[in-house]
Amino acid sequence: MAIRKVWIGLACVLLTLLAASVSVSAEDLQAIPALTARVTDLTATLAASDIATLDAELAALERRKGAQIAVLMIATSAPKTIEQYATRVFDAWKLGRKNVDDGVLVVVAKNDRHVRIEVAYGLEGAIPDAAAKRIAHDYMSPRFRDGDFAGGLEAGSHALIALIDDEPLPAPPAQRASDITDMAWWNPLYFAIGLLFGGVTSVLTVLLFTRPRIYRALLGRVPERARPFAIGAVNAIPVGILLRNPLSIAAALLTGAGLAAVAGLSRPPNPVSRRRGRGGGTGSSGSSSSDSSSSGGSSSDSGFSGGGGGSGGGGASDSW
Repeated sequence: MAIRKVWIGLACVLLTLLAASVSVSAEDLQAIPALTARVTDLTATLAASDIATLDAELAALERRKGAQIAVLMIATSAPKTIEQYATRVFDAWKLGRKNVDDGVLVVVAKNDRHVRIEVAYGLEGAIPDAAAKRIAHDYMSPRFRDGDFAGGLEAGSHALIALIDDEPLPAPPAQRASDITDMAWWNPLYFAIGLLFGGVTSVLTVLLFTRPRIYRALLGRVPERARPFAIGAVNAIPVGILLRNPLSIAAALLTGAGLAAVAGLSRPPNPVSRRRGRGGGTGSSGSSSSDSSSSGGSSSDSGFSGGGGGSGGGGASDSW
């Protein structure tokens, strides 16, 4: 009977340990929140206006530098430490650009009173562990201690953004594309660009109009004095499609018209004649032509997601 009681006691202990193990395992595998915004608050602590302000600042950084900063507020990271939890989130969210690894994750465990700044390898030069520790300890924890979580996140984000702005990073594709499109339409640079593109396309346009049949078909009823400008207008079409700027179109028109005038295309071109055979018969030979094509594209951006960056390379934690 005594042995039976011992076996029953051991079985109860094993069942208890097994249940605890299953419980811990389930907690270890708790789902990582989906990345849908730069600021994710699972504790309902931040006001909507605070989230919008912080999101706008982080979005401006991404447009300017390409680097991504994301903020996650949770109640607790248990049973994992905040360092372990932040690593799991960073690996899942893939913050930063692929092959640049310029992502930063800020995790605030409100009930645990811990904060973690996880930094990807590409930004370790700009935000070394000592700098991350200083930002968490000096800028964020004091405000969190007073219950000002919005102020702490804003102060910490400003410090991180300042360090990233000082770091030379590859320009984001959106910035390179907007370097021209963001200029005012009257910027003289548009005229210079139109001259450049118009000079290239005008050679092809003039060669096209040296073919008598094409010349007569398109310009047969156009007055002679206006024909070079008509050729210039044709030359401005591809430039206008690409740049959509009146100064660029005018530059391309003038370039094409000028080259057409120099080539003497105010009058139809004459076929080139040559002798052939013994008897001196005459024949005609055609002229060469060349074709060109141009294409343009556009991109759209919706929502927020990681850029495919690698795992975190460093960072620092703090408590308040």
